[in-house]
Amino acid sequence: MLSRRDGVRVSLMTLTRGESGDNAIGPQLFDGLGVIRTEELLVADAYYGVGTQYFTTVADYGFSKRLDEALEKWGQENVLRDVVRVIRMDRPFVLISRFQGNARDGHGNHSTAGLITQEAFKAAGDARMFPEQFAEGLRPWQPLKVYIGGVRENENWTLRVDPSEYSPWLGDSYANFARLGLSFQRSQNSGRYTPQLGPSPAYYTRVATTLSGAPAKERGFFDGIDTTIPGLFKTLGQPVPAGGADEALRLIDRAVKDAVAAFTVGNPSACVPALARGLQATRAAINAATVSPDAMFVLKVKEQQFQDAINAALGVELTASSSTRGAPVPGQSFEILTELANRSPMTIERADIAEIGIEAARGWNVQPGEGRPGARGPGAVTARRFAVKLADDVDISSRAYFGRASIAENRYTLADPAQFGRPVSTPPAVAV
Repeated sequence: MLSRRDGVRVSLMTLTRGESGDNAIGPQLFDGLGVIRTEELLVADAYYGVGTQYFTTVADYGFSKRLDEALEKWGQENVLRDVVRVIRMDRPFVLISRFQGNARDGHGNHSTAGLITQEAFKAAGDARMFPEQFAEGLRPWQPLKVYIGGVRENENWTLRVDPSEYSPWLGDSYANFARLGLSFQRSQNSGRYTPQLGPSPAYYTRVATTLSGAPAKERGFFDGIDTTIPGLFKTLGQPVPAGGADEALRLIDRAVKDAVAAFTVGNPSACVPALARGLQATRAAINAATVSPDAMFVLKVKEQQFQDAINAALGVELTASSSTRGAPVPGQSFEILTELANRSPMTIERADIAEIGIEAARGWNVQPGEGRPGARGPGAVTARRFAVKLADDVDISSRAYFGRASIAENRYTLADPAQFGRPVSTPPAVAV
C-alpha cells in the first residue's frame, strides 16, 4: 500500500535466505534452497512494490523459538553491524519491523529481526558505531521513526493500517495484490493464493522517534515528516545551499504536478515533456546541492525515478540476449543482440539516444557491430549487435558472491565484500 498507493520508496531487508526451511517444490535444501528462495522473493518483490532487496550475512540455521539462541549462533554485534550497514546504504526516513523482538514473534530468527531493528535505529546515526564502514564511503544516517508490527487492537498502538482498501488501478485490494506476490514464494507455500474480502487491519507501535511533539496516535507512517521535494532540506535539518537549489526544488515539484495533470491512461506519453523538465530540474538541484551528501542521495534517487517514469510512459524497453547456449567459457566468442523498442505514439529523436553499448567486466572484449540508434517512430525497434571475445583467463564463475564451507556455519563469507547486501552477484555485462 505504501508503494502502490502512496508512491513511497520501499526497500526490504531480510536477515536470512530461508536456507533451513522445507522445500515444497523440489529436493534442494540448505544453500540450494536459499538460492531458490532468493529468486522467488525477487519475483514477489515486484508485486509488493519493493524497490531494493537486501540480505545480511547470517544464514537460517533451523527452527528456533529462542531469541538468545539466535544471538548466540549469529553474534548479536554481527547482525547489528550488517543491519546498520544496510540502513547507512539505503538511508530510509522510517523503519518498519514486522516483528517485535520477543517471544510473540514465534521464532528466534524473527525475534532477532525485531530486536535488531530497534537497536539499529539508534546505532546507524552514531558515528562511534562501526566506524570502519566510513572508510568504504558510508556515512552515519539517523532514521526519523521506527515502528514494530504484530500489535493487537487492545494494546498500545500508534497506527492502524488496513491494506484491504480496494485499488481501482490494481483491480483488487493492496493486500490481495501482495498475497498474489506471496504465492510466487512457492518453495514455502506451494503457490497457494488465498485472497481475502473485507477489512484486515494491522496495528503498529512507534517505539522511537527523533521528531519532537509526535502524537500518541498517527494516521500514517510519515506523519510529522515533510516528504515534499521543496521541504527536503527542512526534513534533513540542513540550510538550503546557495546557488539555485531552492528554485530547482520548486521546479521539480511543479514538473511533477504538471505530469500528473497531463497523464492519461490512453496516452501516458503525454506527461513525458513535464517529466523531462523534472529530470532537468533534478540534475540542476544535484549540481547545486553538492555541499550536502544527504540531499544528493535523495536527489539521485529522484533522478532515477524520473528516468524510470519517462521510460514507463514511453513504453521504452531495452533488452539484451546472448547467442550462447548455456554458460560461456573462457576464450569463447559469441554475439550479444540488443533491441530498443519505442511503444509510444511519440517519435524518439536521434539526439535523445546517444548510444547503445555494453558495459562489461575485465576480460570481456566487446566490439560493436551493425545497427545504430536513429529517429525511432511509434512502434519502431532498433537492433544492434556486439561481437564478444572472452579472454582465456576471464573469471566467469556463476557462483554466488557469498558462501560457506559447511551448513554448520551460521554466517556466510563474502568472496567480494563490495557486493554486500545484494540478492545475487552483479552481472558481468550490462546493456545501456
